[in-house]
Amino acid sequence: MANVTIFGAGYVGVPTGAHFARTHTVTVYDPDARKVQSINDVIEKKSDSLHIHEKGLIELLQENHENIHATSDILEALEDPEIIFIAVGTPPNEKGRANLKYVCAAAEQIAKNIKNDCVVLNKSTVPPGTAYLVKEIIENNRVNDVKISVGSCPEFLAEGTAIEDLRTPDRIVYGCDDQDALDRVTDFFLYLHGKATLCPMSTVSSEVTKYAANALLATKISFMNSLAMLCDSIGANVREVQDGVGKDTRIGRKFLNASMGYGGSCFPKDTMAIAEYGQLFKSPLEIIESTIKVNDKTTNYFTEKIIETFGSDLSGKNFIVWGIGFKARTDDLRESKPVQVAKELMDRGAHVHIYDTVAGALTNFVNENNCYEGKFTLHHEQYEMVSEAIDGLVIGNEHEKFRNLNIKILKIMRGKHIYDGKNILNNRLIKDLIASGFTYKSIGKDSVASEIEKNKLISFLKNEYMD
Repeated sequence: MANVTIFGAGYVGVPTGAHFARTHTVTVYDPDARKVQSINDVIEKKSDSLHIHEKGLIELLQENHENIHATSDILEALEDPEIIFIAVGTPPNEKGRANLKYVCAAAEQIAKNIKNDCVVLNKSTVPPGTAYLVKEIIENNRVNDVKISVGSCPEFLAEGTAIEDLRTPDRIVYGCDDQDALDRVTDFFLYLHGKATLCPMSTVSSEVTKYAANALLATKISFMNSLAMLCDSIGANVREVQDGVGKDTRIGRKFLNASMGYGGSCFPKDTMAIAEYGQLFKSPLEIIESTIKVNDKTTNYFTEKIIETFGSDLSGKNFIVWGIGFKARTDDLRESKPVQVAKELMDRGAHVHIYDTVAGALTNFVNENNCYEGKFTLHHEQYEMVSEAIDGLVIGNEHEKFRNLNIKILKIMRGKHIYDGKNILNNRLIKDLIASGFTYKSIGKDSVASEIEKNKLISFLKNEYMD
């Protein structure tokens, strides 16, 4: 068992701390007293509400209450940790580069207050070389005569499944150029996971691995989204293509779902950051740059399907958006595609009625979009906003509640238009919608709702592929 301190009480720091507390003693440090109080109240069973939403997190904190607590007192946080994880935010700047000011601030605090030998690991997603920068800051500001090794241990968590991702990871990547420190980190993780799961490596390789993994997953999504646009053009069904491609074991089915684009706190930030990093080193990552362009194009492609129906001026129109979080079961709206679509509709004069299964997502939408006040209405029941005044329904994320539409209720809508931003409706339901007078638009499977234009394809081939 080790004493662990985690800097940062966000979507990474708190779940990670709760997981480590299964076998280690954990202190979560954050200067925000409100977040600290939220965590401690949950640990002590005084509250069942956290400042972040993550399935199973509250239960895990309470289960391991004897091994974890939170503090905003830096001296308490750095009393005697053997391993420190820096899990603070690295929001992108206007050029797409990770902002390292919070990481550097954490390093300086560690240097000025630590009193014992320890290992410091960056868990935040940072550009390669950041661990060396952290090491320099610590050495330049160190007050006490202690040995501090610095390395990297990037997180690979998906919001909504972070607790399960931590419990059963595909692999745990960590790097340190100090072999003794690397061995100590290995021993730390062996309390929680089998040796086959561990991937020790050099510091900079660990930092690159994080970006490489997220960029490759994002590339799979954008690759399939580009095919989805072709599928709509020729009458193919992208869901069928996904199944055929995904069953190739060399490729795999995960992250091949076509949709209106990826969002969230990781893929947009990390793809931009590593692409910018490559440009700065004059080693451009052209495939990743294309991935970013396709992602932006896909969102516009989906939104244009709505505009094509009604025209560019949406004044007097009312739309439902089911699912405003960037994906199901999260309150995180960072780079959320349904938020982008909702804003585009409101910018064009429409009123938007928003429902999400996570109450915090609705609260965050209000807090982050005050400039749209009066242009949207929030709802806490899935069908309560359905009326004769509604012109269309947009499915924003993949929650299972949105997969089985109640056609009888939706027929009240004056505009019988369904826009499936996540391609989650099955073919049978789509055909039932069409039979009930609805139109259906998606990303790459519009053909389910219409006949394939065979003669158009034949003429195209004759004109373009014959000598």
